[in-house]
Parts: sequence; C-alpha cells; structure tokens
Amino acid sequence: MTMNFFNFVELSHFLIDNYVEKGSIVADCTSGNGFDTLYLCNKLQGSGFIFSFDVQSEAINRTRKILDEKCSYTNYKIIKDSHENIDKHIQEDLDFAIYNLGFLPNYDSQIKTNPKSTINSIKKTLGIIKKRGILVITVYTGHDESEEKNEIVRFLEKIDQNIYLVMNLKLINVNKYPPELFIIQKNAWCNDNPSCIFYYILIYFYKKIQNNAIKKSFQSIFLNNE
Repeated sequence: MTMNFFNFVELSHFLIDNYVEKGSIVADCTSGNGFDTLYLCNKLQGSGFIFSFDVQSEAINRTRKILDEKCSYTNYKIIKDSHENIDKHIQEDLDFAIYNLGFLPNYDSQIKTNPKSTINSIKKTLGIIKKRGILVITVYTGHDESEEKNEIVRFLEKIDQNIYLVMNLKLINVNKYPPELFIIQKNAWCNDNPSCIFYYILIYFYKKIQNNAIKKSFQSIFLNNE
C-alpha cells in the first residue's frame, strides 16, 4: 500500500519503519492514546526499549490497555510524568523520539501541551539523541492558535546546523490551523549514508518517478549517481 505523505501519522510511521532498528532505544514523549507506543513496540519486537510519557492518568490507562491488547512484548516503560522531565527517567542515549503536541482526543481539551515545557523537553531530548538519531514532532495548532508551534519554530531556527538539521512540513491550503511536522536529525549531513532520514525520503521519491529523463536528473542532483 502506498504511503500517504499528507497524513502525518502515516509519515511518522514511515520514519519508524525506515529508521528504528532492532535494539533501538526510543521514546514516545506524549503517549496519548498509545498508538505510537504500540507501533514502536511492534516494530522492535522485544528488542531495545521504549519509554512512553504522559502527564494524564487517562492517557496512561489508554496506552497500557492498547499495549496489553495488541502488543505481546514487554520491553517498555509507561511513565506518568511530563516529557519535560525526560532526563530524570532516561540515562541511555536515544535513537528515536516522537512527540504529538496538543490535547488528548476525546478528553479534557483544556489539558494540553504548552510551549515552555515542550521547548525544555526538546532541548533535553536533543541532548541525549545519538548521532543520526531522529526526533519527530507533530504539532496540532488549533488548540492554541499556533502559539506552541511558533515557539518551536523560533527555537529550532536557532539550533546549530552543523549538529542538527531540521525539516518542517506543513499543509498550506488546508483550514485555518493545520498540523505541522518537524523532523530533526543529529549529524544529518550524510550524502548517501543510508542512516540519514533525508536520504530515505529522497530514495522514496526517486522510486516513484516514472519519467526516465526526470529520474536521471533527480539522480544526478540528489543521489550522487547512486
């Protein structure tokens, strides 16, 4: 089945499929309904480890329930605490981390992520991400009229490009407050290194090109004549 790049859940799971490997140490920093934690659990198949964070008891219960029902592995820890305290719970370096920012669906929409704790969390997560490690952030913008997203952009624009590269994907012709996706990779200047997420994305598009002339031009520009 073809992956829909315009669905940020599918795109996030595409990144997990193509980057998270056996033995990876990963974090779901906003467990919510537990869907990303579940996807990571089934991807790792008992190897590595998953840390899953949320401040709300309802989210913790939903995550635990879906894992009990749909994942047969136990290599995870569900943590009832803010992702801002990630450094208090994780001593290992991370291969991958994911955030979904906003509020818990079908629950109290007044309880939501906020710019200050989110920025503090991202700072700490970037500090423990491994070389070639990936951080994926989906920001839902309607709950605060893009305030949190704007703070994230201001922060990410200033981080050292020699250490991290940041990609920002957004839908520009959809309702007033569409979600946005940020993909961050540490030491991402990789040319044709297959551990680079930007390389994976280029390869995906390259394989979809049907016109041979366009394909050849794309190859010469982006893929170093692989």
